[in-house]
Amino acid sequence: MSTISRTRREAGATTIFVALALGALLAFASLAIDVGMVWSARTQLQNAADSSALAGARDLIDPGGAVDAAATIASAQSLAGLNSALGVASISINSSDIRLGQWDATTRSFDPNVDLSDPSLVNAVDVLARMDEVSNGPITALLSQFAGIDSYSIQASATAELGYAGRSLPGEIELPIAIDCCKIAGASCSDDYCSTITSNPPNPCSLAVPQAGDSGPVSCLEFHSTSEQNACWTSFDGSSPSVNTADLRDLVASGAPEAVSVGDQYYVDNGDKTPVIGTINDRFQGTGSFVGNAEGIDRYAPFDGIRDSWVLKLPVIECQSATHCSGGETVGIVGFVCFELREIVVTPDKVIRGRFLCPSDPLYNECDAGNATSGGLNFGVRAEFPVLVR
Repeated sequence: MSTISRTRREAGATTIFVALALGALLAFASLAIDVGMVWSARTQLQNAADSSALAGARDLIDPGGAVDAAATIASAQSLAGLNSALGVASISINSSDIRLGQWDATTRSFDPNVDLSDPSLVNAVDVLARMDEVSNGPITALLSQFAGIDSYSIQASATAELGYAGRSLPGEIELPIAIDCCKIAGASCSDDYCSTITSNPPNPCSLAVPQAGDSGPVSCLEFHSTSEQNACWTSFDGSSPSVNTADLRDLVASGAPEAVSVGDQYYVDNGDKTPVIGTINDRFQGTGSFVGNAEGIDRYAPFDGIRDSWVLKLPVIECQSATHCSGGETVGIVGFVCFELREIVVTPDKVIRGRFLCPSDPLYNECDAGNATSGGLNFGVRAEFPVLVR
């Protein structure tokens, strides 16, 4: 074989190889370009799913405390529509892809099969956003058509929880008092709070001066180191174990100056703290240094001008059954509770009388939930803002 013939044959083989390699490279390049396009679209679709789930969860519970499925779905769809993704100007989400249910933080799972009329069970919204044949249409392939791919279908999901208050803003906690979790939710702090306080008011006692409409016992907040103790003093300080009267009096006047959040660790104490009780009484009744600046309202007949109802929010702390709020170690905040303060007793006992409130109580809406985010245990105080949990 001549040198010229062999060279021509080798050149022809090289041309074929280059052509095949170039075809493969073009196929891979087209796939890479389209995959990048798809990933960009999926990121945009995920943003739509996230905002949709948060918007739906925000309206999950109506002002009366009932589950509002219609408002949830409408809000979820509305917010999704403000998002776009790769040529789709307004993302549409089918109502069947918006599910209400219960989020279990322990197992990190969503259950849509709970009783959807029970607000104590329904706490989350799960949203599935699509770009496929069902909704919004699939993504048309560009260069991938050379590889036989005409379109791509993608999905993105998100779950938002509207839990119970996990944070209180500066000034929202008005008194230097924390409630023992086990005294309002059972020995392990796992019982249903609203059922507990309804069937068995914590540390039941009677009002000294019942007003028109009062019936049955209220709860006494007891600060002594006894089996009846259900409340502790705290200056919301995690650095010093000294819970002194001066700091407590300052907090009575101004409220907690910093945000108080679930997981925060603070020192607590027990005992009379007599001057503090007296200052709280002055603040409630507008006497002493609080003349003209009283808290609460004259809610009950005979409407004699004496303030007899003060609805406020109190932090709840880890169980104190063993230590009775004795100093020495910090304890964690686990949630928040609403309480209607009715009477402050200065002598001979130092106790506070009132009622723990649930969402079904007409006074519950007066409790300042503020801009609370989710994260606390269920003591009736719903968060105002949901959080993404998945």
